[in-house]
Amino acid sequence: DTLVGPGDDCAVVRVKGSPDDWLFTTDPVIERRHFLPSTPARLVGRKAIARAVSDIAAMGGTPLWILIDLVAPASTPLSRIRGLYDGMIAAARQWNLGILGGDTAEGDTLELHITGVGRIPRGSAVLRSTAKTGDLIYVTGSLGASYLPGNRHHLLFDPRLEAGRFLASRHWATAMMDLSDGLAADLPRLLDASKRGACLEAAAIPLSRAARKTTHPLHHALSDGEDFELLFAIAPKHKARFEAAWKKKFPKLPATRIGAILAQPQERHLLLPNGDLAP
Repeated sequence: DTLVGPGDDCAVVRVKGSPDDWLFTTDPVIERRHFLPSTPARLVGRKAIARAVSDIAAMGGTPLWILIDLVAPASTPLSRIRGLYDGMIAAARQWNLGILGGDTAEGDTLELHITGVGRIPRGSAVLRSTAKTGDLIYVTGSLGASYLPGNRHHLLFDPRLEAGRFLASRHWATAMMDLSDGLAADLPRLLDASKRGACLEAAAIPLSRAARKTTHPLHHALSDGEDFELLFAIAPKHKARFEAAWKKKFPKLPATRIGAILAQPQERHLLLPNGDLAP
């Protein structure tokens, strides 16, 4: 009954007789890795839920339920624990989720581990492993510097649920994932799963306002992570119809074409603005 196991944004399970396939994911947020001790507790709780919801969005699904495991040092103020739960409850209301329960444990570091469960119409989950040679590579939104001082995108991002469902329900996307670790780390995972290569156009990569303020904007867009945008592939024959449909459906959310899928897995290049190819 397991259609997709480890290696994608979610596991996909099929229950006999169900019109839907079921999506399962789990994600941690850990102090000093995903947030700082000074980060407001409500925002930490929100981020914990949003990360799991983003995984379900990357399959084209709808999130339904979550389970919460909390690990905290014994010295953690009760007010901070309450703040975490306030943030998680608000996020659950925002995305219409049921909190089913979970567990707590004492530990050396404050951590939240979220298990998310969602569903998608039978057979319509968009995987990482199904990109085809010649497909065009797109990203939503803009990339880079999401956690640099003064930017709280990594805490306040909205998972691209509606966009993911649109890409899956219309069968636009041939492959998809979310960008949690940065384009330079995440795209190779999609390529490895699909056994393909790619060429990206550096000048086409959409840079966030925060990234453009740095001395190396492209580096931040490629490497920072925590963007939680969608990375997806579209068959070239659908390019014009897809872009028109996208602009009509999402007039305020750009979907930018940044490259193309290549046949050979070892072909992985970045086309620089001067025309040179960088490996």
